[in-house]
Amino acid sequence: MLSSERNLENSDHIRKLDLSSDLGQVADLIELCFPISHDPDGQSYVREMRKAARDMRLLGWFANLAEMGSTKSAGFVWEEAGRIIGNLSLIPFQKDGRRIHLIANVAVHPERQREGIGRALTLRALAYLQRRGDREAWLQVKEDNQAAITLYRSAGFHQRAVRTTWRIRPVDFQAANPEDQPRLVLKKRKKGTWQQHQTWLTETYPFDLRWNLPVNFSRFVPGHLQNLTNFLDSVQLQHWAFFVDHGLQGVITWQKTTTFANNLWLAFPAEQEAVILPAALNRTFTRLARKHPLSIDYPAGRFSQGFKAMGFQPFRTLIWMRCDLQA
Repeated sequence: MLSSERNLENSDHIRKLDLSSDLGQVADLIELCFPISHDPDGQSYVREMRKAARDMRLLGWFANLAEMGSTKSAGFVWEEAGRIIGNLSLIPFQKDGRRIHLIANVAVHPERQREGIGRALTLRALAYLQRRGDREAWLQVKEDNQAAITLYRSAGFHQRAVRTTWRIRPVDFQAANPEDQPRLVLKKRKKGTWQQHQTWLTETYPFDLRWNLPVNFSRFVPGHLQNLTNFLDSVQLQHWAFFVDHGLQGVITWQKTTTFANNLWLAFPAEQEAVILPAALNRTFTRLARKHPLSIDYPAGRFSQGFKAMGFQPFRTLIWMRCDLQA
């Protein structure tokens, strides 16, 4: 590391994020730096941040939030003369029973970019997590943000996956030509098909990434007991299993969310999805409400032309990157 970079990392301008006083400025910075005008979830996130800032000013009791205190941090800011110029958030998760953190909301005021502030915040955060004993840190960056990708690679991150989020309003769905599709039989899932269902889910949603997916796949287990548990926990799922000549071809799961779009989780063999998935989606969309948007998280490049042909739009493609903190 160059001495100038080390000086930036140790700059007095960097301090821990103070949730009780910084959220308003951080919300302003995020809105300035990120294109959230067409992202309802992003807009909701910023609104909630501003609401929390107002509540904390009025109530004054938020100083004991989790991730606050002398040994914990919700992130770091770069501050000059009382003005927050840069931000980096640290979001805790559990992965394989261990604590990890996602680095997020790395933002630097447009007038101060390319000065090394974002890199300095990243290096400070990594050093902090390493001292805490974290074994790895993660982040997600848009595939077209080459400057950020270069920065993160130079800080020790390496690419683990590339995922595309596809979105559609059901009214915009374009059904594939039924003459070109196999005759699928839609049946109720059975316990005997769960092993195959799990295998396809793991191929599409690897264990290494599941800690940050908004779903718990153990909730998908067939059976009355799991259905009752889901009901009591207000987890709303609907499964559609597709067969040809009594052989399972794939499963689509609908998940109700509290965000802008409900989710569809696809479990199909990659080598057959070009033939099977259009027919399965046709059958699924006849059973869905026509108003609420839908979202699919999928490996980048996989079935892209098929999604586009049916009216899905790529919302964003993110590179998942990991930094190993312990030798």
